[in-house]
Amino acid sequence: MLPGSGYRLPQRLFADEDQCRVRFFPERGGEPVDIDLSVLPVTRELRDWMALGVLGVTGPAGTRRTTTSALDTVNILKRFCRYLVSLSNPPTTPAQLRAVHLDGFMLTGTKTLHRDMSALRTILRFAPDPPAEFAARLAQAKVAKSDAPTRSYTEAEFRRIAARARTELRAAATRIRAGRTLLAQWQAGAVSAEDAPREWMLGSLLDHVDRHGDIPRYDYGHPRNWPHVREAGGIGAVITRLHLTYREIGAAAVLLLCLTGQNYSTLATATTTHHRPDGHAGGTATAQLDLVKPRRGTRKASMTVALRDVPTAGEHETRDDLRTPFGVYSLLLDLGSASRNVLKTDALFAFYNAKNGPNAQGYRHGLPKQILQLWGKGTDLVCDEPDADGRPVPLHIDSRRLRLTWLELNQRPVAHTETTLANEYLARNRRNLAEYQKVVAGVLDEQVARARSTPPIPVLTAADVERARTDPQAVAARHGLDTHTLQQLVGGRLDTVLAGCTNPTSGPFSPPGEPCGASFLLCLSCPCARAMPAHLPVQVLVMDALKDRQQEMTPLKWAERLAEPAARLADLLGHHSPATVEDARAAATDADHALVDRFLNRGLDLT
Repeated sequence: MLPGSGYRLPQRLFADEDQCRVRFFPERGGEPVDIDLSVLPVTRELRDWMALGVLGVTGPAGTRRTTTSALDTVNILKRFCRYLVSLSNPPTTPAQLRAVHLDGFMLTGTKTLHRDMSALRTILRFAPDPPAEFAARLAQAKVAKSDAPTRSYTEAEFRRIAARARTELRAAATRIRAGRTLLAQWQAGAVSAEDAPREWMLGSLLDHVDRHGDIPRYDYGHPRNWPHVREAGGIGAVITRLHLTYREIGAAAVLLLCLTGQNYSTLATATTTHHRPDGHAGGTATAQLDLVKPRRGTRKASMTVALRDVPTAGEHETRDDLRTPFGVYSLLLDLGSASRNVLKTDALFAFYNAKNGPNAQGYRHGLPKQILQLWGKGTDLVCDEPDADGRPVPLHIDSRRLRLTWLELNQRPVAHTETTLANEYLARNRRNLAEYQKVVAGVLDEQVARARSTPPIPVLTAADVERARTDPQAVAARHGLDTHTLQQLVGGRLDTVLAGCTNPTSGPFSPPGEPCGASFLLCLSCPCARAMPAHLPVQVLVMDALKDRQQEMTPLKWAERLAEPAARLADLLGHHSPATVEDARAAATDADHALVDRFLNRGLDLT
C-alpha cells in the first residue's frame, strides 16, 4: 500500500554537538530503535561521516535489516575507530583516511577481523565521497578467517540434541495445558474453595494472569497473597503455568533448526501469519509462511517456506511428538498465544522471562541473543568423543553447526542453490567426509552396476544406414525391426532426443497401448530405442552437460539421479572412436545446443 498524499519520510539522522543517532525501522515491523554513534571515539566530522554510512546500510537500500545486525554496526565501527585514535597522528576528517589505515587495522589480528573488514566495506560504501586511495584499498581488503572452521555434529549428537529439545517442549505443553484446564474449571465454578483451597487459590491467581498478564499486586508493586504465590513456586512458576519460558523458547528454536535447516536469523523473525494450502481438509497438513533471509539481498530476501507434517526417517507423528516442522510450528502457535496477547504481537516466539522484572515486564518476543548457547549449557548433553583424559566434553549448541548437520544429512539446499550447498557448505565440512565418500562411492557402484545389468540400446552405424537404402530387409531383420519402421527411423521421423523410438506405445515405462510419457533419459535403457549416427552430436552434448552437473550438484545427489544415465551414455559413445566423438561435438548446431538445454531443464517433460 502506497502512503497517502503529503507523506514525508521520517527523520532518521540526528547529528549535532550533543548527539549522533541513526533511527532504524525493522523491516518486519515493530518499534524503531536508535543506533547511538556518539560513542565512537573520533572527531565529530569523522563520526558524522561514518553515521551517513550507517544511515545507508540500515535504510531501504541497505543490507542490515534486523535490529541485531543494525545495532552491530556500532561495535564494528568502534573497533576501527579505536585503532585510528591509537595512532600517533590519527585522522580527523574523512579526507585524511588512507590505505595505510586499513593495512594497520588488519595487522591488529583481532578475532573478528575478517568479519569487520567485510562489514566496513558494506557500511562505508554508503558514506559520501570517500578518499580514492582509501576506497580502493577497502574494496580489495580481505582477511582470512582466524577461527576454526565450522564442523557438523555427528548424527548421534544431532539426534540427542533434537531429542532433548523435543522432551522439554513436550513437558512445556503438558504444564501449560494443565494450567489452562485448571483455569477453565475455576472460571466455570467447578473448583471449590472449601474442598480444594489450594487449587482454588491457584485458579484465582491464574485467572488474574490470564486477564492482566501478571499476578495480583499492590499499587507499590509487592505481590498480593504472597504466601500462596510462594506456595505455588513463586511468581515465575505461577505465570509460566500459562506461558512458555525463556528456556523453552530455546528448545523450540533448536528443534525447528533441526527439522528445517533454516538460518537462525530467518527463524528469529518468523510470525504466526501463515496459509494452509491443505485447507484443513485432510491429507498432508502444511503451513506456508513468509520468512526473510536478509543476506540474500533485496530481491531474494523474502521467501515462502512450506512446513509440512511429514515425519523424517520413517518416524510417525503423534500429538506433541514433534518430529515434523508443521508439528512444532502448530504447537508454538498454541502455547505462545497467551504471551502474544499480552505483547500484542504476531511473532512466533513469545514467552515470559521472570528475570526481566515485575508488573508484566518479563514478556518478550523473538529469539534473544545467545539463547541456544544458554539452552545447551543447561543440558547434560556431551560430545561423542571424550577429551584427551577420557572425560566427557559438554556439547555446545551452535545454530551454524545445526544447519550444517541438517544439510549433510538431507543433501538438500535451503535458501541457497545446489552449487552453494556442494561447494560452500558440504565441501568445507570435513567431520564425516570419509563416511560421506563411502556412501557416494556405494551409490555410484550401485548405479553403474544397474546400467550394466541390461545391454545398451542397439546402434545403427553409418554403414547400416547406407545399406538400408539398398537392402532394407537385411538391416531391419538384424535390428529386430520391420522395413517400414526402419525407413521411418532412418528418415528421422522417430527421433526423440538421444535416440529413435521404434514403438512408442509398447515401452516398459507406460501401460500397454498408451503413449510413453517417461523422461527421454530413460530411452537409454529402453528396448524400443535405437541410436543413429544423426543422434551423436546431441548425445555428446548431453554427456558433457551431465559431467558439468557434477559441479553444480552434491556428489550424492548426482550419483543418485544422473550416474546411471551417464554410465549408459558412456557405453553408447564407446561405440565410436574418440575422433568421431570430437567431430560430433564440433558439428553440433545451435539447434542441438538449444534442444539439450531445454531437455535437461525439463522443458520437454510432459509433467
